[in-house]
Amino acid sequence: MKKNFWAGLMAASLLVSAIAAGAMALIMSNTPKSAMIDMDGRGRAALILDPGHGGADGGAVSVTGTYESKLNLDIALKAQALAGFYGIVPVMTRTSEEIDYPGDAGTIHAKKVADTKAREALINDAGDAVLISIHQNKYTTSGPKGSQVFFAPTEGSTQVAETIQALLAQISEDNDRGIVKIGKNVYLMNHITCPGVLIECGFLSNPAEARSLESAEYQLKLAAVIVGGYIQSVS
Repeated sequence: MKKNFWAGLMAASLLVSAIAAGAMALIMSNTPKSAMIDMDGRGRAALILDPGHGGADGGAVSVTGTYESKLNLDIALKAQALAGFYGIVPVMTRTSEEIDYPGDAGTIHAKKVADTKAREALINDAGDAVLISIHQNKYTTSGPKGSQVFFAPTEGSTQVAETIQALLAQISEDNDRGIVKIGKNVYLMNHITCPGVLIECGFLSNPAEARSLESAEYQLKLAAVIVGGYIQSVS
């Protein structure tokens, strides 16, 4: 099943309706039937997708010169499309590289603070929800690789992290890095009121992994993991 799934995904059309069915096949095969009922999102925690950085804050830069903010958004938009195929309408903290800042945010630091506060308010106003924040890692050398999931201190976050990390490990053996509690220096993840995780999808400092992260095929796999992890977590 696993081999056939990934082979099918690589050959699938980039049309959302086609790739969604293939990309979610593996995830749904491991999801209880009860989780596949009421897929329009009613009666379940909302899915919040948070593509990290954006606007004046491009985040880390890959060895190929691609900004993290773009990769985060690419993956989030694919996850949004896949979720929609299953009747789930995610809350998005941003949907483009452009961010509308308040007029008094004149410096990059002020813009970052304003954006973080806006995301905090959006997330906490959503009520019953699950936050999945999408990021990319970077190191001073090219050796480190693989995805890793960090969980917020809120109740239920550990379970979400474990679910998503297990699915990430199905994509690549490099992703079996375990889960970690988020550091206190990450403001947003320490000021949410719902379960939340931050996914470091891979290392932009690793040339091979950077190329994978920039490919539509691998982004679709990550999107499928995100949506499947959410569905399994709220089932």
